[in-house]
Amino acid sequence: METGYDILFFWVARMIMMGLWFTGEPPFRLVYLHGLVRDEIGRKMSKSYGNVVDPIEVMDEYGADPLRFTLVTGSTPGNDMNLDLKRIEAMRNFGNKIWQMARFITGNLGGEAPADPSAVGARHALPLPERWILSRLNRLVETVQRLFDAFLYGEAGRQVYDFLWGEFADWYIEVSKATLYAEDADLAAQSTTRRVLVHVLETCLRLLHPFMPFITEEAWQHLPHAGETLMLAPWPQADPSRIDEAAEAEMTLLIDLIRGIRNARSEFGVEPARGITALFRADGRAALIEAHRDLFTRLANVAELRFWDGDSDGPAQAAAVVAGDVTCFLPLAGMVDIDAERARLSKALDDIAVQIARTEKQLGNADFVTKARPEVVERTRARLIDLSAERDSLQGRLKALS
Repeated sequence: METGYDILFFWVARMIMMGLWFTGEPPFRLVYLHGLVRDEIGRKMSKSYGNVVDPIEVMDEYGADPLRFTLVTGSTPGNDMNLDLKRIEAMRNFGNKIWQMARFITGNLGGEAPADPSAVGARHALPLPERWILSRLNRLVETVQRLFDAFLYGEAGRQVYDFLWGEFADWYIEVSKATLYAEDADLAAQSTTRRVLVHVLETCLRLLHPFMPFITEEAWQHLPHAGETLMLAPWPQADPSRIDEAAEAEMTLLIDLIRGIRNARSEFGVEPARGITALFRADGRAALIEAHRDLFTRLANVAELRFWDGDSDGPAQAAAVVAGDVTCFLPLAGMVDIDAERARLSKALDDIAVQIARTEKQLGNADFVTKARPEVVERTRARLIDLSAERDSLQGRLKALS
């Protein structure tokens, strides 16, 4: 039985008592309670408030799948949820992302439609990115099954969302382009990459089908598959032999380094098209980085990758990116105008100092702290924390330029 907690005693208890009275058996033994759907500021929907959200109108604008996915994943079990149309819009964007992934994969099959995309080869024979994504996929299947068994449907949906967008789309698909678009194409490697792409997305569509039945069915029909409909496709089962902790650790290290280089480029305002130099102090990880230097070239626009065996503090005027036991130094002289960047950061620090002083003075005023609304005081304190963190970041970047 699935129902809202607000009618537990008005309706559910009466159903159980009537069942026991007339048949001697309860009509159900499990009751799954969901919270109330409230408006975006937490008020109960009411005609007198004029805040009722018409689901028909929402589905006309955003679609049924985004509304369904938002309702299932938007709160923790039993708790009320505030229905914000911006969240539904975000889920519509997720649906668009699924469709884009399916289009990318089908557009790069190259006439190849593998009868069994899951037959991607032995784990030890696969490149690192393929071993990593298949390991992450099988962990996802395990996690979703465990969450379904515990009736934690919302968290299961969020796990699929995070994997599809944060790992598969953002990383594996981008990595796969190097193989698919290589001028000196390795046909065997391309075939393996295509099979992995199809297998991962097809499996995720099956996991996501209970949440978003319409778009997953439509996308699944365009992928190589067995059977007539996704509704009758077997539920995914995890393959423990595909879980590879070493591959996950190595790929996580590479991703953290690439993400750190990207962040440094953004912080120092480096033009996206401008190639940079990266110096790695990698110790025992040099072979891993050397074997995957193409990832840094493609995903972080590293024009020159070398290894640093000098002072542990790195070269002068260099930003440092640390991931695990690897440090990457980015010489700033080749990235930015040092003098102009110093001037810009100094001005930004002066502005931050003025804002911090003003905020500290406000919080030091006893009348403000005692008479202002609590949420205003908390917001001011949070702002001071953010300003202090921004100041520390600017000071670190200015120090790197010295």
